[in-house]
Amino acid sequence: MELLRIWAALLRRRWLLLQAVLFFGLVGLGSALTLPKSYQATSKVMISSSDATSAVLSDLGLQELALGLSGEGDEIQNHIALATTRPIVEELVWKLQLRDDDGRLMEADKLIVAGTFSAITADPYIEIRQHQSTDIIVITATSDDPELSRLMADTLARVYIADTADRSKQETREARRFVEGRLEIVQGEFDRALSRIADVQEQEQIVDLDSEVRSAVSRLSELMLAGEESATRAAEVRAQIASLRAVQGREDIDYIGPGTVTENPDIRAVRESLSTLRIQRVTAMLEKTERHPDVERIDVQIEQGEQDLMRLLEEQHGLDPTLVQLEVELAGLHDRGVAIDAAIANTTERFSLYPDKMRRLSQLELAATAAEEVYRSLQAQSYQIAVAEAMSASPIQFVEPAQRPDRPVSPRLLVNLVVGLGVGLLAGLGLVGVFEYIDDSLKTADELREAWDAPQLGVVPRFAAGLGVTIASLKPTDPVVEGFRTLRSAIGYATLDKPASTLMVTSSLPAEGKSTVLANLGVAMANEGKRVLIVDCDLRKPTQHTFHTSTANKTGLTQVLLGKDSWQEAVQATPVEGLTLLTAGPIPPNPGKLVESLKLRQLLNELSREHDVVLVDAPPALVVNDGLLIAGMVDHVLVVVEASKTPRRVLLESRERLESHGIEPLGLVFNKLDYDLTAYGTYAYKAYGGDAA
Repeated sequence: MELLRIWAALLRRRWLLLQAVLFFGLVGLGSALTLPKSYQATSKVMISSSDATSAVLSDLGLQELALGLSGEGDEIQNHIALATTRPIVEELVWKLQLRDDDGRLMEADKLIVAGTFSAITADPYIEIRQHQSTDIIVITATSDDPELSRLMADTLARVYIADTADRSKQETREARRFVEGRLEIVQGEFDRALSRIADVQEQEQIVDLDSEVRSAVSRLSELMLAGEESATRAAEVRAQIASLRAVQGREDIDYIGPGTVTENPDIRAVRESLSTLRIQRVTAMLEKTERHPDVERIDVQIEQGEQDLMRLLEEQHGLDPTLVQLEVELAGLHDRGVAIDAAIANTTERFSLYPDKMRRLSQLELAATAAEEVYRSLQAQSYQIAVAEAMSASPIQFVEPAQRPDRPVSPRLLVNLVVGLGVGLLAGLGLVGVFEYIDDSLKTADELREAWDAPQLGVVPRFAAGLGVTIASLKPTDPVVEGFRTLRSAIGYATLDKPASTLMVTSSLPAEGKSTVLANLGVAMANEGKRVLIVDCDLRKPTQHTFHTSTANKTGLTQVLLGKDSWQEAVQATPVEGLTLLTAGPIPPNPGKLVESLKLRQLLNELSREHDVVLVDAPPALVVNDGLLIAGMVDHVLVVVEASKTPRRVLLESRERLESHGIEPLGLVFNKLDYDLTAYGTYAYKAYGGDAA
């Protein structure tokens, strides 16, 4: 259903959509015919691989230079970026003398970045891109002159190739100049160092200083080695003495080392005597107390033995032969160390005769050696740079020059037309959506039912109404005639309990077709064999007399209400059998006063007694109050709503106004419905004999 609603909206706004499409289509067509033409020319250059050069340099041992020349994965993008730098583009501008409208040389940025209106004004610009993931770069030049576009593409390619070749040798050229300058400096330093060495040897009368120094150094090394050995042995002896003294320090009455017991028999005898006394005391303590004379005697003997043992231990510690031997050896090592130190001092004193000569000569020889090594290194680098410079060439090759374009790339008539039509279609759809969003008019019977739940008695399709035109002139099978017959039947069913002897037809606003609906409803009821009288109570803008060519508005309701004529004299016959008309008559100066008069109520009652149905044409309910007053004088009220025009808010306001006066309409008539602009389409309309046009 949503698609059907969208389709219905497009049908309703088809002229808006068509106008948008035509407008933008004409704009596209006009732009293709009036805008300046742009021509494009392309030239192609290839980024050559550096693998062969890298291999040769690697074979020569120049791996670092080979790595510097090898390409990376983003090499193509780097070349594209470099080709669009300002110096390259400015060189192009200078060579071709590209000037702007003021006669000045163009700025490089305007050639690199296309302006917003470049495609419209055909300003020259350059575009560079990679050709389908290959090593080929495509240079595209655009301008309003085909020959200029060709020259721009080729010139930019040549300028960039020359710049790349010069840049590829620039680094090696600068490095070569630097190395050559350093070679001259280092060579001069080396020559001066050799000259100073010769001068020092001549002044100091040095024949073979190296041999003398080596002999002294050898003697000094031997003495220092002997001193270190003597000092090491002295440290070992001191450690042994300290160990023996530590063992002696731990010996007492309770602990005596095995060596001491073995070396001293007196200590061994006293120790055995003490052991025997302790055993005797333990045995005596089994039968006696500590204060027993025998126990006290044994304790005295034990104490005396311990004193003797301590005396013997002190004597033993003072006369230990191992300790004495170590102390003697330590004294000998000390004397040897003193002698070695004296020999070292003597040798050092003799060696001190050469330090100044040796230091001066060594410094000069070291400077000469360093200068020689730097000189050889610079010679090797100079050779490497010369090889790299010889093999450095531009990695870019001109593979395809630009051709002079025969036809412009823009504007294109067909493309602009299609784009214009497409944009117009989109714009038209957008406008349709906007208008549908802001348009709250009632377009379908369902929308009318949602706005007002009063019965919908009929739907009248749009038809060519006008002066002297009613459904009497249409074929009986016409859908419009069928619509009014349906309305007539619906009114009959709705008034079964209370027949509609007087029926007022009104609307919310003017021009909704209430008078047309009433006139044709009268024809439909008369065709049923009823006596139908139409009373035109719209005293401000009467129209009922225009539907029948045989009637006029010279005499009518106003003369009857003023008492100038009787209604019998004022009623006019129509070409439709059974249908008569009481026109409004001349427009009075105060129509509202006549409508409010009791005479109108009495007249309507009298007319209803003389006719089967009296149809009253009343003014719109929201314009004047006449319709609300007349509604209180009739049996039923019929409200006409124009499809796709009456706003929802207006209908709601009309509903509130009628309800506030206690008026409940018999039903609603949905008028001027375009079947071909609804979801039903034109099929149903044509199927019942309608004219789809």
